[in-house]
Amino acid sequence: MGKKRKIVGILGGLGPMATVDLFRRIVEFTPAKVDQEHLRIIIDCNPQIPDRTKAILYGGPDPTPELIATAKNLVKAGADFIVIPCNTAHYFLDYLKREVDIPIINMIEETARYVRNNYPYAECVGLLATSGTIKSNLYHKAFKKFGISVLAGDEKKTMEAIYGEEGIKAGNLGEKPRRLLKEAAQELIRRGAQVIIAGCTEISLVLGEEDVSLPLVDPLTILAKVAVELALGI
Repeated sequence: MGKKRKIVGILGGLGPMATVDLFRRIVEFTPAKVDQEHLRIIIDCNPQIPDRTKAILYGGPDPTPELIATAKNLVKAGADFIVIPCNTAHYFLDYLKREVDIPIINMIEETARYVRNNYPYAECVGLLATSGTIKSNLYHKAFKKFGISVLAGDEKKTMEAIYGEEGIKAGNLGEKPRRLLKEAAQELIRRGAQVIIAGCTEISLVLGEEDVSLPLVDPLTILAKVAVELALGI
């Protein structure tokens, strides 16, 4: 028998489609030849967690109590560590870590480390993200540790692509949100970005590498790979 595998806990619902996408990627990245070689994954998809961007920018309902309760559910269910497929939720990560006694992977720090290791020439990255993520400087702080500057993308276009009536959170994975995000990415490239960060977990549902003329880094992919490596002990 090999070493004991760790159980992955996904704190989901932020939004539900990103949760499904992370689960799918973890399964795809797991080197399994039969069902029994896959990882045990516990998912709590809780879409009742209040909107993170509204809480940060406009004093909306505090998502922390629901985030903590959902994390504790995962601990009680047997998770060995937690991953959160939501960039803006990382604003509340320190509060969460104080309330649970298992590791919570920081997707944003893992993304900064990935860019430094894989694109060592990059001195400036372009960030496509929600207003909450941008205003909280989560990516700016993480990349600053590696001496990399961050250019924030057009918030209006990005927010419309995600939150608009024809946006991703409304279930539209078609051309309109893709076009808005492509335009925002191209503007970042014109401003000097050397790598583009898909800094909202819904973005990768519509925007692919073929849509951008520079490397497009998807934090959700990085999070999935880190989760697999941690669970397998590799």
